[in-house]
Amino acid sequence: MAVTVISTGGTIASTDSSDGGGAAPELTAATLVGAVPGLEETVDIETHDFSNVPSPHFTIEQMYELVELIRELDDDPDVDGLVVTQGTDILEESAYFVDLCYDGTTPVAFTGAMRNPSLASPDGPANLLASVQTVRSEAAADAGVVVVFNDRVHAARDVTKTNSMNVDTFRSPEFGPLAVRDEDRVTWRRSTEGEEPTFDPDPDRLTNDVFAVTATADMPEAAVSSAADSAALCLAATGAGHIPPTIIPALESLRDRAVPIVATTRCPEGRLARDTYGFRGSEATLRELDCYYSERNLQKTRIKTIVALAADRLPDAFDSP
Repeated sequence: MAVTVISTGGTIASTDSSDGGGAAPELTAATLVGAVPGLEETVDIETHDFSNVPSPHFTIEQMYELVELIRELDDDPDVDGLVVTQGTDILEESAYFVDLCYDGTTPVAFTGAMRNPSLASPDGPANLLASVQTVRSEAAADAGVVVVFNDRVHAARDVTKTNSMNVDTFRSPEFGPLAVRDEDRVTWRRSTEGEEPTFDPDPDRLTNDVFAVTATADMPEAAVSSAADSAALCLAATGAGHIPPTIIPALESLRDRAVPIVATTRCPEGRLARDTYGFRGSEATLRELDCYYSERNLQKTRIKTIVALAADRLPDAFDSP
């Protein structure tokens, strides 16, 4: 059973520079695989060096190119599983982008590391091993794109980075992981609920010109009005869908300019209310603003908005309360 490891850079591929300037991505996919004791002796591994960049440098264009590569490898009958290694800063966004655009049958797992190979106890080799074991497990074919980290298997749509430095950073708030790894076994405990549509975005229409704003106390109108000429605004409201009145005029202006507004909650768990409150700035105001409703966190909401706009399917991507 062959597994292809695709390296994109990030901490897992980083080493300290000789001039003492800090760690930077340098290692190839073959080097990463070679650092996992015994892996190539038990599994047929192929490697592909997609890029070697820090995670925050990864672009929307590269995310789509990664989708194209994964689709190409899915068509190869000799490939039975795919593992993408990436930096953790935007890993959840890349994994979700692929999940939204990929409907192949070859299991795909994203993984990375919080400790680069120059540090004591680097976690990259263990995460890579767990990812290979996950895509080889039978249930992986029906799980969608997953993120494997610290012996847990998460749905790309649910997972988020929760700690800036701890190795146990990736969590799925509210619903938890799909599976766990014990020794050489992957034990699946739940499946993803609710089908998300798969999109086929026009690459020429993909844009990073989608604003993402988090509502905070008494925030200035300029935080929203700067999105007046953007492709869309994604807004993380407080609580169950509440915003300070200071930004309502700017949001009304966006609505009048036909700039789509996609709302979510800034809370790590829960969803937006529909009709609990009626004060100005409540979810009633979001309805008046013709907001779309998202069930994902702000960063994933932005990714889904980008993909849906490029596929001309924004109404299919989100609810309209």
